[in-house]
Amino acid sequence: MSDKTPSLDDLRRQIDEIDNAIHDLLMRRTELARQIGRAKGQGAVFMRPGREARVLRRLVARHQGAFPKPVVARIWREIVSVFTRLQGPFAAAAYAPQEGPDLFGLTRDHFGSLTPVTRFESEMGVLRAVSGGKANIGVLPLPEADRGTPWWPKLARHGKATPKIIAKLPFAALDGGRGDSPQAVVVSLAEPEESGDDHGYMIVELDEAVSRGALKTLLSDAGFEVCDIQAWVDSPDRTLHLVEVQGFLAADDSRIAALQAEADAVKHAWSVGSFAVPLTAEDLATTSARVMS
Repeated sequence: MSDKTPSLDDLRRQIDEIDNAIHDLLMRRTELARQIGRAKGQGAVFMRPGREARVLRRLVARHQGAFPKPVVARIWREIVSVFTRLQGPFAAAAYAPQEGPDLFGLTRDHFGSLTPVTRFESEMGVLRAVSGGKANIGVLPLPEADRGTPWWPKLARHGKATPKIIAKLPFAALDGGRGDSPQAVVVSLAEPEESGDDHGYMIVELDEAVSRGALKTLLSDAGFEVCDIQAWVDSPDRTLHLVEVQGFLAADDSRIAALQAEADAVKHAWSVGSFAVPLTAEDLATTSARVMS
C-alpha cells in the first residue's frame, strides 16, 4: 500500500468536487422549495419557526470538527430565508432608533441578507407595519421592566390583526452564546409553532391590587410554571402583567380559560405567543474548544 501524501492539486480537486456537490444539492433544494410553495397555494404562511428551530438544533447537535457551529447556523439561516422568499413575498420591520438598540443587524443575521428590512424609529411603527400587512415579521426589543412605556400591552387584545410573539433572537448567536449580542423578539400575524423546547408569553389583566407573589401563586395553581413577570399600570384601574412561562402556550390553552374562570382577581388573560428557546453557549461550543477547555 502506498503512504503517499495527497498533493496540493489533489486536495484542491477534492474541494472542488465537494463544492460542486454542495451546489448541486442547493439547486435541488431550491426546486423542492418552489414545489412546496406551489403546493401551499396563494395566501399561505411560509414561515415555520418551530420546524426551523428543530432543524437548527439537529444540525448543531450532529456537527463535529473545528468549523464554528454559529457559522453553520448562519449559513443555514441564509439558505432557509432565501427559500422562504421563493415560496412567497416576505419582508421584515426592525426597531432601529437613532439612539438605543439597533435591531437591524440582528434582523439581517436571522432573516437573511436579501430579505427587505424597513427600519422604524418607534416600536409602535413596527407593530403597525406587521398588523397592517406591510411586513411579515417585526423585530422588537426584549420586554424589559426598566424600559419606558412598553410595547407589549398592544398585544392584549383578540383579533386577526393582533401580532403574536413567534421567536426570540438571536437563536444561534454569532458570539457563541456568550450574551454579547443584543436580544429581541419576533412578532408576526402567523401563529407560533411548537419546537419541543419552548417558552410562552401571556398577558394577565387584574381588576384589583394583587402582588406579584400572589399572581405567581394563582398561575402556579392553574398549572403554569412561571419564569418571569413584568407589570404595567395602564390606568388607575387597569394593571397588565406580562408573564413568561415554561413550555409552549397555544392560543386556546385550556389553562388560560380555567385561570379566568377560577381566579376572581383575573379580569382577562391572553396568550400572546411562544418562542423556541435559543441555543446556549454550551450548545454552540466547537469540538476543538471543548478539547482545549
